[in-house]
Parts: sequence; C-alpha cells; structure tokens
Amino acid sequence: MTNTVKILTAVATIILMASFTGRNTHDFIGTYGVSSSDPSQIKLTIHSNHTFYYQDFSVSDKKIVIEGTWTLEDNKVVLIDDKATEKFHNVWSFDENGQIAKSRKGLTFYRLCKMNA
Repeated sequence: MTNTVKILTAVATIILMASFTGRNTHDFIGTYGVSSSDPSQIKLTIHSNHTFYYQDFSVSDKKIVIEGTWTLEDNKVVLIDDKATEKFHNVWSFDENGQIAKSRKGLTFYRLCKMNA
C-alpha cells in the first residue's frame, strides 16, 4: 500500500510540474503579414536576438517603419522603440502554435498570418 501511494504521489508531482512549463519563445519567431495584394503592406518580423522590424502602410501619408527590441510580458510580445514618434501596434499575442499574431490599438484590430520562420 505504501509503495502505491509513493508511486501515485510521484506521478501526480510529475504531471503537476509538467503543466507549468514556460512558453517556448521560438514559437513566434518569424515574419507575419497580410496578403501580398493588400495595399496596407503590414509586416512584423520578430528575430530570436530580441529585435524586431515592423511596417504599416495602411495610411499612405503616414507610413510606419520601426525597428527596435522586444520583450515577453504575460505571454505577449511587447515591441519597444524609444525613437518612434508615432504610435503603433506594440503589443502582440500569438496563438498556441505561433501561426497567428493579433494586436489591438484602440478600435483597430490586426490579425497577421505567419509567412515564414
């Protein structure tokens, strides 16, 4: 009986510890964007060295091109660029397998699909 309790306790501990594994940051590394026929040409590239590139041409007279660093906070990627003068979508969340990037700024919602890793 004692061995059964020990084995069940060990299995429960292993299962419990496995459920708290951190998110793999490599799931969302890559380039996300809209279709090539979309004139907004929104593109987000996240590099493994914690840098990013972001472009948004949805407003033709205020094209946004930003490069900087990113951090991971509460399972969301936060884009940081201290030199940016314009506001941009700087907080992104990703689906479980890293194929969809989503962002919301005010009433504007962006959903980008992974183009490559």
